[in-house]
Formats: sequence, C-alpha cells, structure tokens
Amino acid sequence: MLNKKRPFGNDLISGRILKNLASLGSLQILNFLIPMVLSPYLVRVIGLENFGRVAVAQAIISYLNIITDFGFYITATKEISQNRENKKVVGAIYNEVLTTKIYLLVLTFLFLSGFVALFDETDTNPLLYIFSFTMVIGQALFPIWLFHGLEDMKYITLVNSASKVVSLLLIFFFVTETTDYIYVNFFLGVGTILAAIASFYFVKSKYGLVYKPVAITQVRHHLKEGKDIFVSNFAVNLYTNSNILILGLFAPVQIVGYYSVAEKVMNAVRQLLGVYFQAIYPSMCNLVSKTKKELIEVTLRVHLPFSLGIMFLCSGINFFSEELTQYFSGTYTQEINYLIRLLSFVPFIVALNIPSNQLLLIYGYKETYRTTLLLGSLLNLLLNFVLSYFYLAQGTGITVILTEVFITVSLLTVLEKKNPVYSLLFKKGT
Repeated sequence: MLNKKRPFGNDLISGRILKNLASLGSLQILNFLIPMVLSPYLVRVIGLENFGRVAVAQAIISYLNIITDFGFYITATKEISQNRENKKVVGAIYNEVLTTKIYLLVLTFLFLSGFVALFDETDTNPLLYIFSFTMVIGQALFPIWLFHGLEDMKYITLVNSASKVVSLLLIFFFVTETTDYIYVNFFLGVGTILAAIASFYFVKSKYGLVYKPVAITQVRHHLKEGKDIFVSNFAVNLYTNSNILILGLFAPVQIVGYYSVAEKVMNAVRQLLGVYFQAIYPSMCNLVSKTKKELIEVTLRVHLPFSLGIMFLCSGINFFSEELTQYFSGTYTQEINYLIRLLSFVPFIVALNIPSNQLLLIYGYKETYRTTLLLGSLLNLLLNFVLSYFYLAQGTGITVILTEVFITVSLLTVLEKKNPVYSLLFKKGT
C-alpha cells in the first residue's frame, strides 16, 4: 500500500500549489479564448495565405525565444525555488539571469537582421520579421522564472491577462486589411513588453529587488547550468515549429495556411500543458527528497486526472471538428477539418510525458534528457522531409503524431532505466 502519512498529494490540493494552479488556470482560460477569437478574425481579414506567413514568422521567432530563454525557466526556477528564503541569493540570480538575457537579446537581433536580408521581398515583406522581434523582447525581459520559483503566480495572472487583452485590442484596431499582416506579431509582442515593464515595478515593490547589470564573467554559471536544457528546448522547438517551415518548402502558401489553422486549434490545448508544467514544477523540485511512493501518489492524485481531462478535451475537438473548421476559417474546408481531426489527440500524447519529463530534470539526468529530445527532433526532421514532400499537410500531421509518441515512450523508458519510479506501480507490495 502507498504511504498514508501526510502524502504530498494532500499538500498539493490544500496548500500553495492549489493557488498556483488556480491562478495559472484562470490565465490559461484567457490564453485559450484569445486564439478562439483572434485566429478567425485574422483569417477573414488578412486571408489564409498571409495567416500562413504570420505563422511562419512566429515559428522563426520561437527559435530566437529559445536562445534568449536558454533554459532559465527550468534552471533559474529550480535555483530560486530552493533558495527562496535567501533574498541575497535570489537577488543575485535575478541580476545574473536578466543580464544574460540582455546579451542574448542583442545577439538574436543581429542574427535576425542578417537572416531577413536574405529574404525575397516579392513573397513576404521583411518588415514582418523585424516587427515580430517585439515578441522576443517581451519574453526575454519578463522574469516569469522568478515568479515560478517564488511560487507567486497571482501577479503573472493579472499582468499577463492585461497584456494579452491589450495586444488583442491593438490588433482589432490596427489590423483591418490584407497588407496589415506585417503588424500582427508586432502587437502581440507589444503587450508582452508592457507586462515586462510592469514586472520590474512589481518586483521592486514586493520583493525589494532592483535590477543591476553584472559583468559577463558573472553569468557563466547560468550559461553552464542551462546549456543542456537549452539544447533540449531547442530540440523541442525544432520538432514543434519546424513543421510549418518544412511544409512551406513543398506546399503552396494556402496549404500552409490550412495547416496553421489546425495547429492553432491544437496549440490552444497544448498551452494548458505548459501552464500545468510550470505550476507543478517548483513543488516537484522540492519533492526530490521524498520517497518514490509519494511521487507515485502525485501521479495518481494529480497527473492522472489532469491527463484524463486533456483526453476528454481532445475528444471534444475531434467530435466538433467540422464546427471548429467553420468557425476558424469562416467556411467549411475539408482539408482543415481533416487536419484538425488528425492532430486532435496530440496534446493528450504530450500530457502523458509530463511526469517523466519533470523527474528526469529533477533527478539531474539533463544529458540523457537532452539526448532523448535530440533523437526525437532528428526523427521529426527525417519524417517531415519525406512525408511532407509526398503528402504535404497530411504528411506533416502524421510526422507530429509519430514524433510525440516516440518522445513520450522514450522519456518514460529512460526514466525507468535510470531511476525506476512508475514501474513500482506494478510491483507487489507497492
């Protein structure tokens, strides 16, 4: 039988973690609703082709976001969580991580400027990519890792909600014709920048932390700690965002637009997974000293119901695919309907790997974690180039499913080989 003495699952339900989940959950409702409002509007105003162009720009920007983040949402969150009572240490981490991000921000802008110079202006306006850089600035400067480490999610909910509403209103006011597609990502980034600016005032007033730049020599520790997570995140980004880029090599822009609509529906659900991961991760870091039986209890009490909820939501998307197609595109398009149904259960597959994903990081198997995700990315690239070439958007969708199944199975297998946890469920006396 599992240990009945004050299991962590009870603490999770009754304590601070429940507040974190509630705060981030309410934010995620907004994150879920905004694409439901924004995507149909953009498809109607800028057209499917330009909608596809905006999606391609977002895919490229996502790589720059990975560089400026450099794994800090994992490493810095963990360090702050474990030192939250020591203001001096938290302050040092705050200054060092932000300084590192600013250096990386300059580097990524130089890279983007050189990259855009190679573009053919007759197909896509280069300003789309330059304006999209506001999304990188906002994400780099917003210290979400600090609030996650301190488990103070209430502020994130308020500020992020306000910033998203601001971005939505700016798009409704200023994106009103086809050529305005170049401003969509710009306004999405403006909201995040405003949230980042507000966060500096909040951090100062509540925690007494004032950002002070540090020398580059003082950030080497964070670069070293974050390198494995950075490579892992880059690998994840490679197989989640390269799909549209590779599809664009073989398919007309309209087909890319079809796939982008279906992917937006899937990503609306996948954002729930990201919020759940962030809410539970700081406490999981502090759970490392507990017994494996208590880890299993967390799975049974928290991860299992969450995964079942995601499965139910995915089933709803599959069942109402025709209605979603009509809503997002303004007309029934068979290709979009098929792609929505094809991708509908991808979030559930991803949800299944969250426990093993977190435990590999918490137990310190960062290199193994990195290798697993790199293999998944390699598989994704190989399958994508072959299947997208022959089957276009359908091939891209099949690639996504096969890649996520491979990664979910691999992460669980690696965890059980390195440090068996969930296999104890099947052992007598557990």
